[in-house]
Amino acid sequence: MTVALRTDMSSIRVVSALALGVATAGILVSYGCRSESPAAAPTVVDNGDDGEDEDGVDGVDDPGVPPTPGDDTTPIPSKIRYVMVLVKENHTFDNYFTGFPGAESSKTAKLSNGKTITRQAAPTQLMKDICHSNTCGQNAYHGGKMDGFDTRDAVRPFYFYSEQQIPNYWQYARNFVLADHFFSTTLGPSTPGHTVFWTGQSLVLDNAKCTKDGGECKGRGCAAGPDVRVTSYDPDKCTTATVKPCFDVPTLTDHLPKGFTWSNYGGSIPEMFKSVTSAPGYTSHFRKQGDLVADLAAGKIANLTVGHLWSGDESEHPEAYPCVGENFTVDIINAAMKLPQWKEMAIIVTWDDWGGWYDHVAPPARKCANGQVFQAGFRLPAMVISPYAKKGFVLKTPLEQASVPRLVEELWGMEFMSKRDPHARDGVVGSMMASFDFEQPPRDAFPLPKRTCPAP
Repeated sequence: MTVALRTDMSSIRVVSALALGVATAGILVSYGCRSESPAAAPTVVDNGDDGEDEDGVDGVDDPGVPPTPGDDTTPIPSKIRYVMVLVKENHTFDNYFTGFPGAESSKTAKLSNGKTITRQAAPTQLMKDICHSNTCGQNAYHGGKMDGFDTRDAVRPFYFYSEQQIPNYWQYARNFVLADHFFSTTLGPSTPGHTVFWTGQSLVLDNAKCTKDGGECKGRGCAAGPDVRVTSYDPDKCTTATVKPCFDVPTLTDHLPKGFTWSNYGGSIPEMFKSVTSAPGYTSHFRKQGDLVADLAAGKIANLTVGHLWSGDESEHPEAYPCVGENFTVDIINAAMKLPQWKEMAIIVTWDDWGGWYDHVAPPARKCANGQVFQAGFRLPAMVISPYAKKGFVLKTPLEQASVPRLVEELWGMEFMSKRDPHARDGVVGSMMASFDFEQPPRDAFPLPKRTCPAP
């Protein structure tokens, strides 16, 4: 299929979670589809049916300079001047918080044969990754029945991690805010989720791939060579296209309050956005994942910090047991809490995609103008940690990954990106502001001890 895809930011869009399964299940998934007349079903593309994510490297050749705090005089409408977003890898809400008091979870799961099983705690060794591609997501969703998670793997998707296995995440949830209806904006592998935290929309359906024989591709994002391609989506025609991973869309970085600073840790996601790569000296904002704890310990923090923590066992990406990754999160949060900026800080801890794990809550569905059905991806864990966060509060507001950039904009009085790009989701998704009580006295730091991790 030949697809004409314009490159202005009002028309580039990416198919959401389950879109390419339309040929097998009659479901099209994409936010913001604006077709005025019925469109042909998009070409069915596997897009990595093994569910493998990108290679997990930082993607930064020459790390920039440690960040500096921004201007502390620019007026904003809240008490939060520092926001840190920590994005871990590949877990659903039911996978991490089954049985959490006051949260919606399920200890049972429906199978494709109509039977119901009781889910069990995960072993310390999973042996391999779980398929979490678009195809596997479509099968798991099964038209909203949520009973196809066993179609590729009969056992692993249904494991969950108990409080004894991830006690510090449960401690954060018990003492701060846990959102139990936080959906991924797109159901798929890593990159679709990671882009949302900067743009309020999923800009890719899959991870960028090297199409050249031998894998000898060079460059990333807007600097990628012609053999690096990714799947994008035309919302006017409801068709997909294979394009360069470079998009002309608004980002948080191009409308921060005066004097506010930003920093990206791990990976090169913002290099996919022209508004970032066209700015002089943009590479100075990029740091390696491993620099984050050291920078915080040295008092170096930007107003906006996004950590794409997708490298090594620290990412929690299966097959990794989550203990090492949980310890890494604790190191980061402990270091942040020691800073004087803690009194003006909000930390959001969440995950990039479902990872192939079971979740029992069907994501919300919407319709294109032509009547085709689409919806968000599965639920992900999300926690809000702040001196002004409510204690032990389960946030029930329907949310998605685009709610995080919305939160930044609401805390700092910024205009929603959706006012400049109708495909951005920040202006229409649920708000996370109910996580805070700005009338309460600011809470003290809540340092946690790291654990000794079990051997595989």
